[in-house]
Amino acid sequence: MDLIDLFQRGGIAMYPILLCSIAAVAVFFERLWTLRGARLIPQGFVRSFREHLARGRVSEAAQLCDAHAYSPLARVARAALAHHGQGADMIRFMVSEVGEQEASQLERYQAILGTVAYLSPLLGLFGTVSGMIKAFDVISQHTVVDPPMLAAGISEALITTFAGLAVAIPAVVMDRYVQSRSDRISLELEKKSVAIAEALIMASTDATSLKLHAASGQ
Repeated sequence: MDLIDLFQRGGIAMYPILLCSIAAVAVFFERLWTLRGARLIPQGFVRSFREHLARGRVSEAAQLCDAHAYSPLARVARAALAHHGQGADMIRFMVSEVGEQEASQLERYQAILGTVAYLSPLLGLFGTVSGMIKAFDVISQHTVVDPPMLAAGISEALITTFAGLAVAIPAVVMDRYVQSRSDRISLELEKKSVAIAEALIMASTDATSLKLHAASGQ
């Protein structure tokens, strides 16, 4: 069956259903592209960051963060590094604050998938009711019902129901998949952020100890 003909027979409800399907597919592929673990959490970033701090190379650690500015982990590290030497509580606060902001960005646009999954069957139901109204209108206006005229309304009802479900079911699957991926990356981001905070606290403690030792030796 010709899809264009099927679409036209579905009536006006097919247009918002089509828009929903386009939005869902666009958001899904955008999320797949954005939620790439290797891009968001660069391999070896934490190790290099800790090595720079262990050797007292704070400027090199900052340059490392700037070189990976696209990464939420690097932005967390950069924010914490800006408060290097201001105490463990401040470092942990900045890591927690910026980490929450970055984690929330991982779910950007995802609500669209849930909305499409919820809205599409309702649009299909709207088309179903519209088609049945047309079918019963034909029955009420003709003593002898013309089968093709009656079939047009019933066909519209069934097509829109099918279209709504055909969009909603994949949208649910896409929403769950994207949610699981963002949750996994968010958990990994949290673990790495804790490691960065501890590395900064340790470096700050070591630097303070050295200063005290130097002062006591004078």
